[in-house]
Amino acid sequence: YAKESYGKEHALIQFDTIYETGTYQVMYVFRSQVYKEDDVVFKYYQFIEANSEVEFQYYMDEMSKLSLYDTGVTAEYGDKLITLSTCDNSEEDGRFVVVAKKVN
Repeated sequence: YAKESYGKEHALIQFDTIYETGTYQVMYVFRSQVYKEDDVVFKYYQFIEANSEVEFQYYMDEMSKLSLYDTGVTAEYGDKLITLSTCDNSEEDGRFVVVAKKVN
């Protein structure tokens, strides 16, 4: 997903559990890291559930700023999202992140 062409070719992710099936559309792709607790910086991994529309929009804006490219996909408060995160050796404690919203 680091290459925009790959992201466009694989814009949908099928993610099924024993409870439900789901198709998700990729919204944001970015690199980040696991920060120290006292670091004052956006920490994508602290976003679990927004308590308000304002909080939700803040997280969407921050992830949009980090995104490697614009997918043209946006989300609204109440949409279900999935965040896939894996180790990334581009920096110490690096992470590669794909965020997608449920479309079906």
